[in-house]
Amino acid sequence: MWTCFHLNIEEGTIHGTDLQPRSGASTQGKDIISAHGHETMKHRIVHVLQKYLLNPPIKVLLAIGLAPPGYALLETIGRNTGKPRRTPVGNGRVGNQFWLVAEHGQKAGYVRNIAANPRVRVKVREGLRMPWHTGTAHVLSDDNPRDRQRWLAAQRPGSASNSAAVRFLGTELLTVRINLDVQDQPAP
Repeated sequence: MWTCFHLNIEEGTIHGTDLQPRSGASTQGKDIISAHGHETMKHRIVHVLQKYLLNPPIKVLLAIGLAPPGYALLETIGRNTGKPRRTPVGNGRVGNQFWLVAEHGQKAGYVRNIAANPRVRVKVREGLRMPWHTGTAHVLSDDNPRDRQRWLAAQRPGSASNSAAVRFLGTELLTVRINLDVQDQPAP
């Protein structure tokens, strides 16, 4: 028996359908990956693409202050090394909070780093400047990440494309809220 996957880009979902092989056809060694196996493979492929192809140029641009629209830089402390780890994320700043949806949930390195040490920094564009803001991150396992993305798109209209990419590339969406420290807030 084979499994055919249907990808819904709008919803960011993958549904499997079992197909029967033709009469007399051998299925030995031809089983397509199970849904769980597919998610694991998708995670591995997306992780490699992001780590080595997509994130490095964005990190460089953010480091020199040339943030692509809609991006921010999240800095966590490595849970094993204790060294700063920087990850490009969608700009989810709304007032004194920063919201993001982790596309790989608890498997994301920065989510595991947050679990070990919730103190983080976020580099966000403010006009022509890109200052760092410190804060405390909270993983919100009970929050609906798709609803959060819709809410965020209403708050930050430029975030819709990032939300679509996260839904498409993601395997296990998870909401993270960062409460920014008050002294880092811009003056009214």
